[in-house]
Amino acid sequence: MGKRRKLRKQLRKRELENETVLAICVGKRCCPREESCALAEATRAYAAEMHSRVRVVTVGCLDICKKGPIAATYPEIKLKKRVTAKRARKLLDKLERRRARRVARDL
Repeated sequence: MGKRRKLRKQLRKRELENETVLAICVGKRCCPREESCALAEATRAYAAEMHSRVRVVTVGCLDICKKGPIAATYPEIKLKKRVTAKRARKLLDKLERRRARRVARDL
Protein backbone atom coordinates (compact mmCIF):
# COMPACT_ATOMS: atom_id res chain seq x y z
CA MET A 1 0.00 0.00 0.00
CA GLY A 2 1.33 3.46 -0.87
CA LYS A 3 2.28 5.97 1.79
CA ARG A 4 -0.45 8.45 0.92
CA ARG A 5 -3.10 5.78 0.75
CA LYS A 6 -1.97 4.42 4.11
CA LEU A 7 -2.24 7.89 5.66
CA ARG A 8 -5.71 8.44 4.18
CA LYS A 9 -6.84 5.08 5.57
CA GLN A 10 -5.55 5.86 9.07
CA LEU A 11 -7.26 9.26 9.09
CA ARG A 12 -10.49 7.86 7.66
CA LYS A 13 -10.57 5.33 10.52
CA ARG A 14 -10.47 8.24 12.98
CA GLU A 15 -13.08 10.17 10.98
CA LEU A 16 -10.65 13.02 10.27
CA GLU A 17 -10.87 13.09 6.47
CA ASN A 18 -12.69 16.45 6.50
CA GLU A 19 -10.21 18.12 8.87
CA THR A 20 -6.88 19.86 8.40
CA VAL A 21 -4.36 17.59 10.08
CA LEU A 22 -0.66 17.44 10.87
CA ALA A 23 0.08 13.73 11.35
CA ILE A 24 3.27 12.64 13.08
CA CYS A 25 4.53 9.09 12.59
CA VAL A 26 5.30 7.23 15.82
CA GLY A 27 6.45 4.00 14.22
CA LYS A 28 9.38 2.24 15.88
CA ARG A 29 11.70 1.82 12.93
CA CYS A 30 12.60 5.36 11.81
CA CYS A 31 13.57 6.94 15.13
CA PRO A 32 13.06 6.26 18.83
CA ARG A 33 9.37 6.35 19.70
CA GLU A 34 10.11 8.70 22.61
CA GLU A 35 11.48 11.26 20.14
CA SER A 36 8.39 11.06 17.92
CA CYS A 37 6.01 11.23 20.88
CA ALA A 38 7.90 14.21 22.35
CA LEU A 39 7.64 15.96 18.98
CA ALA A 40 3.89 15.26 18.85
CA GLU A 41 3.36 16.58 22.40
CA ALA A 42 5.39 19.73 21.76
CA THR A 43 3.46 20.37 18.55
CA ARG A 44 0.12 19.80 20.30
CA ALA A 45 1.13 22.24 23.04
CA TYR A 46 2.05 24.85 20.42
CA ALA A 47 -1.26 24.27 18.62
CA ALA A 48 -3.18 24.74 21.88
CA GLU A 49 -1.18 27.87 22.71
CA MET A 50 -1.93 29.37 19.28
CA HIS A 51 -5.61 28.27 19.41
CA SER A 52 -5.05 26.48 16.14
CA ARG A 53 -7.85 24.58 14.46
CA VAL A 54 -5.38 22.21 12.84
CA ARG A 55 -5.47 18.81 14.51
CA VAL A 56 -2.16 17.24 15.53
CA VAL A 57 -2.42 13.45 15.55
CA THR A 58 -0.05 10.53 15.79
CA VAL A 59 -0.20 7.74 13.24
CA GLY A 60 1.48 4.38 12.86
CA CYS A 61 4.40 3.70 10.57
CA LEU A 62 4.21 5.44 7.19
CA ASP A 63 7.01 3.28 5.71
CA ILE A 64 9.53 6.09 5.24
CA CYS A 65 11.89 4.60 7.77
CA LYS A 66 15.42 5.82 8.50
CA LYS A 67 14.39 9.40 7.76
CA GLY A 68 12.37 10.15 10.87
CA PRO A 69 10.69 11.69 12.61
CA ILE A 70 8.16 11.99 9.79
CA ALA A 71 5.27 14.47 9.58
CA ALA A 72 2.53 14.52 6.98
CA THR A 73 0.05 17.26 6.12
CA TYR A 74 -3.56 16.53 5.23
CA PRO A 75 -5.72 17.16 3.10
CA GLU A 76 -2.90 18.19 0.73
CA ILE A 77 -0.69 15.22 1.50
CA LYS A 78 2.93 16.28 1.77
CA LEU A 79 5.42 14.08 3.60
CA LYS A 80 8.22 15.80 5.52
CA LYS A 81 11.34 13.97 6.69
CA ARG A 82 13.57 14.60 9.71
CA VAL A 83 11.10 16.98 11.34
CA THR A 84 12.22 19.00 14.36
CA ALA A 85 9.98 20.86 16.80
CA LYS A 86 10.78 24.14 15.03
CA ARG A 87 9.91 22.71 11.62
CA ALA A 88 6.68 21.20 13.02
CA ARG A 89 5.65 24.65 14.32
CA LYS A 90 6.28 26.15 10.87
CA LEU A 91 4.22 23.39 9.24
CA LEU A 92 1.41 24.00 11.70
CA ASP A 93 1.43 27.74 10.98
CA LYS A 94 1.39 27.09 7.23
CA LEU A 95 -1.52 24.64 7.56
CA GLU A 96 -3.46 27.13 9.67
CA ARG A 97 -3.04 29.85 7.02
CA ARG A 98 -4.15 27.44 4.27
CA ARG A 99 -7.15 26.33 6.32
CA ALA A 100 -8.16 29.95 6.93
CA ARG A 101 -7.84 30.74 3.20
CA ARG A 102 -9.92 27.70 2.29
CA VAL A 103 -12.66 28.66 4.78
CA ALA A 104 -12.71 32.27 3.53
CA ARG A 105 -12.90 31.10 -0.08
CA ASP A 106 -15.83 28.77 0.71
CA LEU A 107 -17.89 31.60 2.22
